Amino acid sequence: MPSLPLRPGTFVILALALAIALSACGGSSAPSQSQAKSKKTAASGTSNHLSLVSPGYLTVGSDTSYPPMESKDPQTQQYVGADIDLAKVLALAMGLKGARISSATFDSLIPSLRAKRFDVIMSSMNDNPERAKQVAFVDYMTATMGILVKKGSPIKANSYSDLCGHSVAVERGTVEQQDLISANNSCSSKMNILVSAADSDAYQAFNSGHADSYTSDLPVVRFYVDKYSTRYQLAGKPISANANYGIALNKNNGALKTALQEALAKIRGNGTYTRILKKWGVAGAALKK
Repeated sequence: MPSLPLRPGTFVILALALAIALSACGGSSAPSQSQAKSKKTAASGTSNHLSLVSPGYLTVGSDTSYPPMESKDPQTQQYVGADIDLAKVLALAMGLKGARISSATFDSLIPSLRAKRFDVIMSSMNDNPERAKQVAFVDYMTATMGILVKKGSPIKANSYSDLCGHSVAVERGTVEQQDLISANNSCSSKMNILVSAADSDAYQAFNSGHADSYTSDLPVVRFYVDKYSTRYQLAGKPISANANYGIALNKNNGALKTALQEALAKIRGNGTYTRILKKWGVAGAALKK
């Protein structure tokens, strides 16, 4: 059959219809420039509101010599531990892209935080009155201390005063060091307190025979007992620190404190908090309420 001739104007109508169809397809496949800009601005606004060192990320100061709470995996060279995992999930729960770990010696953490080199400290740090004068805290675990001795050691110690007359290795700037000094003031036979810049160095001083004992937070001491059960043992009962571990942050950042509190409540509520503590063998240090 021969084709019918088109009426005048038909080509114009077809062209308009095709243009409309193409425009509709293009609009549904990708966001407009204004939409993309709006999303980027919203994300940036969240970071700016929290006054973060690196927008979009939670920069975390930590003394990474403290397994199983925070340490460097010798195989992967990545930071690992309960605090590291908690920092990552807290950052995500806050709507951020993730957490970045900044390793530093324990006694330098608070000065570095106050100099705004990082946003928070997550480093098994006890929330105590002396530190609370300098920084704010969001408590997230309970704190307990322990004393490590060689298997078969005659040392029996349920408190630091039981170490009078013995040598003990400890990390500088810790509550353990402060409590040892306090106990030593009452010793008739003084302790020899060997102080190291890193907790792992304090452990090595003990392990190499330079100290009769080594003290640290209970999760760390238990880590060594579990790893070397034929070599080490606890000297006695755990020692209460009468404090919790706290996430430290600068006092003037109320928005960040609120965001951390809300994120912590979220991961405790959905079970992530408990799973992380169980993974690292520190479930006994979970907050009780």
